[in-house]
Amino acid sequence: MYGVYDFGLMLADHVRTEAYVRALRQAVTPGCTVLEIGTGTGLFAMLARRWGAGRVFAVEVLDTIDLAPQVAEANGIAEGIEFIKGFSTRVELPVKADVLVSDLRGTLPLYRMHLPSIIDARERLMAPDGVQIPQRDRICGAVVEAPSMFRRLQGPWESDRFDLDHSVVSSVAANTWRRWRQADMGDAKSLTSPAEWLTIDYARVLEPHCSGDMQWTIERAGTAHGLNLWFDATLLHGIEYSTAPDGPELVYGNAFFPLQHPVEVGEGDEIQCSLRADLIGGRYTWTWRTSILSDGSQPVEYAQSTFYSTPLGMRDIAAQELNHAPRLATEGRLLETALQLMDGSRTLEVIAAELEREYPSRFNEWDSAIAWVRHLSREYGD
Repeated sequence: MYGVYDFGLMLADHVRTEAYVRALRQAVTPGCTVLEIGTGTGLFAMLARRWGAGRVFAVEVLDTIDLAPQVAEANGIAEGIEFIKGFSTRVELPVKADVLVSDLRGTLPLYRMHLPSIIDARERLMAPDGVQIPQRDRICGAVVEAPSMFRRLQGPWESDRFDLDHSVVSSVAANTWRRWRQADMGDAKSLTSPAEWLTIDYARVLEPHCSGDMQWTIERAGTAHGLNLWFDATLLHGIEYSTAPDGPELVYGNAFFPLQHPVEVGEGDEIQCSLRADLIGGRYTWTWRTSILSDGSQPVEYAQSTFYSTPLGMRDIAAQELNHAPRLATEGRLLETALQLMDGSRTLEVIAAELEREYPSRFNEWDSAIAWVRHLSREYGD
């Protein structure tokens, strides 16, 4: 989860922040209504108000929004800004927004509930002729030789230091992708030119699941260790930035998708990759199928997915079968009891005391009981 430190890193990213400031300054007109999703500490919301927006709605689910009204008050621009703590998909606005601004991306734009949030806000909360910032993101990738990054993922499990076979763990590690920054790239080199995987048009996108193919021709011989992905952002016409590895380093970093095993490649070899991202339970499952074609050789083919990066025991698998009839375990019963006690007539102190008496093995001291109840009050109470 993002905190003040993380939003500070975003603010300090000069390329990203200045591009957003220019786009917002161009989009805001006197008296317009602005909606910012993921406002953090409220920077763009306050700038919009300063530049003449009539009403500004700033939405953030994280606790950092509790600081935003204080910052706005300290700068004399609190009037006209409504800070809303919660998910944008649960927000109702009295008027439609003329400008919708957001940056809910992670390393890539396909990050948790980013697309569902934008789709919902566009359809429910924005005026039909409203302006969206950003307008689109173009995701690109290249085949890279990255021995250091690959060793970080696989090296610990391929070592025979203790005379143990960790190949099972190694196969799991090969189905994960990792964020890396320019400082992490070290000896990494691109073996191909970039290829476009996907363009997300935020004015038209209808679903969060994405898929597409990329093809490359190896331009210099080397060892292919994986794929490097980044995005090029268009905020408004003529206002753009890129997280490409050959440009200035931005806060987002790049995404490294490893191959199952390194492959020696020669100039002219062909590489194809089918990449898809499916939003499941609030997180993306990534699947990449790679085929490496060399003249006169059998193609090397790998099928990888983050679905295989989380080990599941037989009990976990059985618990997800459609014909499974689950019963509440102890922790589930505890949560059920606590939520039933939150009926508006009992204080947190009373609820914590009752839970401590009923579940003594779970709460062996008062501090743990009251801390847990306070968490539930923030999460589920009003």
